[in-house]
Amino acid sequence: MFDRLRRGDVADAGTRRIRGFGCHEAYQLAMHTLDQYRGTIVSCRYSLPSSLTRLEALKELKSRFYDAIAHVVLAQPHLHVGIIGENTADPQFVRLDHLDLHDHVDWRSFDSFNDLENQYLATMQSQLDARYSDLATHPGWRVIVLQKVGADYIDALYVWNHPHHDGMSGKIFHQQLLRSLNEKAIQNKEPSNETQRDSDNWVLNLPDPSDRLPPNPEILSSFPMTPPFLVKALWKELKPLSILPASTTHATWAPIQATPYMTSFRTFVVNSDTLAKVVGACHQHHTTVTGLLHALVLVSLTSILGEAKGFASRTPYDLRQILPSNTPKYPWLNPKDAMCNYVSVIDHEFDTELVSTIRSKISPDATGANLSTDIMDIIWPVSVRVRQEIKARLDSGVHNDMIGIMKFVRDWRTQQLSEQHKPRYLSWLVTNLGVIDGAAPEALQQEGWAMRRADLVLSAEVPSAALSISIMTVKNEQTCITCSWQDCVADASLVECLMADLERWLSEI
Repeated sequence: MFDRLRRGDVADAGTRRIRGFGCHEAYQLAMHTLDQYRGTIVSCRYSLPSSLTRLEALKELKSRFYDAIAHVVLAQPHLHVGIIGENTADPQFVRLDHLDLHDHVDWRSFDSFNDLENQYLATMQSQLDARYSDLATHPGWRVIVLQKVGADYIDALYVWNHPHHDGMSGKIFHQQLLRSLNEKAIQNKEPSNETQRDSDNWVLNLPDPSDRLPPNPEILSSFPMTPPFLVKALWKELKPLSILPASTTHATWAPIQATPYMTSFRTFVVNSDTLAKVVGACHQHHTTVTGLLHALVLVSLTSILGEAKGFASRTPYDLRQILPSNTPKYPWLNPKDAMCNYVSVIDHEFDTELVSTIRSKISPDATGANLSTDIMDIIWPVSVRVRQEIKARLDSGVHNDMIGIMKFVRDWRTQQLSEQHKPRYLSWLVTNLGVIDGAAPEALQQEGWAMRRADLVLSAEVPSAALSISIMTVKNEQTCITCSWQDCVADASLVECLMADLERWLSEI
């Protein structure tokens, strides 16, 4: 594979069309070009082989890490294609001839752990709101590596433009990166191109991805819909709000504001012992951590937002669980290994009666309070209901999925501009990338690479959920729970109260 690595300048990229955008890809691109959404980050903390922690091993460390990134890039076509027609109704993916890793990977070293932690937060903030330019010639992704010189770990932030792929793909990126790092260590191989080791200019001569670019999901399935599902979805989207006002579940507490665009975020960490207890309690009540988080956010916001009469929330889910693999047309494709936009969503509503019941169980001075038995008797049924809604959606496979509705939209820029002028529907979303196995192979002992921590963070999505709750776990290590929001839409004090509630309640459960 790495005979494709060449040293030299990047030639002008060809604008050779590969395929048009699918509906979800076009939706994400419209949000990017209209400045409604900017970026997503999956950040992982990598423990280093002991031999690479020494100061004199820095060149070797960088070389091995760049080498592993190159392996992933060459294996994933969506990481080496450009985009043309981004401001039209018919955007296209195009083939590129070369990619210089120097344009995509930024290695930053610091002298102290304080500097490292401060820069981690600052880099996360700046990268969430960073834009992407030159889409036709520069694929929309970046890796920022933060290192304290001599430390036994590095932080690697993988940042991307959502038209290229979804959140689960960020997890796939790090899984394949870790695998590549350890495979090279097991084989005790030097980086694939020794002439590059003293150079900051790693240029990849790219393969032609025309017959290997993962297809959009509506090519793999027709996404059939029953008439009741179709009518309900279209009525929800098209009903005249001038005649029929927004329902009580709309997020009227957080009106849509296109500007100023700035993402804020807060994160807390759950240790492995606490998470094991939470997961055990969820299993006992026949629900999941995702369902529980929805219920806990509902209770917290019901307490904080005293005027809210109802809420709506969203769960993104991975279509790789239901899309076909190794089809006759795409015998090489296993969606579970592919970085692409294979994601859909399901919404949940919490009506006035439920919200009133919760509020009646909360004392007026409940700020900072623990969960009472009365509240827990509400939380578990709500979390079970959310889990059942998600399960029913997955059990239906490709039938009655929102992708089927999205296929009706011909111009996503027009669609998303209209969304800015509607009442906000969603108060929050919960997205959970699940568990990533970050253990080093037993054969490597102290010379293996491993993961200690993983964090998923979303930039603000102007017309969608006011609050984005994201969850990511490293097996037998930490769980990071993050809330991000558009700074002008919600007060930081509201989010800090919400996150304090979630952190305290999870430790109770």
